[in-house]
Amino acid sequence: MRRILIAALALAFAAGPARAHDPVDLTELTARLLPSVVSIASVRLIETPAQKGQAAATSRRRVMGTGFIIDANGLIATNKHVVEGAAEVTVTLSNGTTLAATVLSKALVDIALLQVQPDQPLPPVKWGDSNTVKQGMPVIAIGNPLGYSSSVTSGIISALERDIRTSPFDDYIQTDAPINQGNSGGPLFNLQGEVIGVNTALQSQGDGGSIGIGFSIPSNDARFVIARLQKFGRVKPGWVGARVQKLTPLLADGAGLPRKERNTDGVIVTGLDIGGSAVGLLRPGDIIVGVGDATMKDARTFNRSVGILDVGTSATFDVWRNGARVAVTIPIIDNPDDVKAGQGKTMAEMEAEFTDPPDLGLGLAPITPDVRTRFDIEASVDGVAVVAVDTHSRASEAGIEPGDVIQRVMTEPVTSVRAFWLLVDSARRDRRTRLLLLVRGPTGERWVTLPSA
Repeated sequence: MRRILIAALALAFAAGPARAHDPVDLTELTARLLPSVVSIASVRLIETPAQKGQAAATSRRRVMGTGFIIDANGLIATNKHVVEGAAEVTVTLSNGTTLAATVLSKALVDIALLQVQPDQPLPPVKWGDSNTVKQGMPVIAIGNPLGYSSSVTSGIISALERDIRTSPFDDYIQTDAPINQGNSGGPLFNLQGEVIGVNTALQSQGDGGSIGIGFSIPSNDARFVIARLQKFGRVKPGWVGARVQKLTPLLADGAGLPRKERNTDGVIVTGLDIGGSAVGLLRPGDIIVGVGDATMKDARTFNRSVGILDVGTSATFDVWRNGARVAVTIPIIDNPDDVKAGQGKTMAEMEAEFTDPPDLGLGLAPITPDVRTRFDIEASVDGVAVVAVDTHSRASEAGIEPGDVIQRVMTEPVTSVRAFWLLVDSARRDRRTRLLLLVRGPTGERWVTLPSA
């Protein structure tokens, strides 16, 4: 199947007069890039509290995503929302090797760093310069869409500087390369094999599939964030506490900006945050046309221009005030949201996460007196109680029902919910494709099998 996909990509890029001159062999390029891309599975424990007529239960929900290797020693970049709230994270290399991963740090924006311990050096990606990206450039995305690892899709850069309203710093690359749930955190490559974006979000309709509108964090932004995470454990963006909006001709006229300057890009100050360093130095109604060497196109440009400045330094703000141009020097201080969050700040997730049903389709609970009474479980029966079964799961297909008791995994007795999942995880690490469970129900004991993944 992979050969067919790669061949189809090569044909797609070769077809038509616009690409006939393209000398890139996508089969070779893809083969070279695949080892640098990993699949990520994170597990979240979902606690359902006891309610009237229902026992408390713990289920596991898997979130699938993608990452890519940025250091031969096992440092991996991905999206923050792929690992947010995870109880455990595993990384699967392109050769099928699965490794436990540690989340090192998460950012104010949607980037996270993971660490695995490989037996041998891993092949890191090569970074590209996202400032050189142009509309119409061909690109390929590699990822784990819907759990199909090492999937390759192709397309072009559809647009730049997209604001999808997920943070004050949005500056996304838009691509029509198909990106689906599970691609999050994966690389967007140019045809030189360089990462020019981190696939992060998608616009979808209906069933949530790709409609050709995907968004990637530019590689230069990702590299800046990663470098800050490595150095500080957080992004530590610069901040002055000024709130601004884009300057329009009407606003410029109302603010008294000289007529000859009214085509100038800029932002107008709407308010100042208590504790910000701009208090007393800027005023509502000030028009900021530059921060250092950067010109102001809109509020995002302002936030990004201040955010990249080092805390503890100062910057000169080029300001129009009462019809006169003045230079205002403002100290750059720590962003309190970033300080409060420590290892990253929770933000609205940028895509509807791809989640499996509760792991194996099972909701389990310890056999408490209430559970025994509710499901009429005999006093002599030990194990863990099945209190919920996803109707679309393999567990349901295998005939497991609420009220059943799982007593063994393979030959090992199940003594608690935690012990059950440890036995399941052990079987997965041993690459067993099926689990053998001893289940006791109203008619007695029986062995059932379930796929391990």
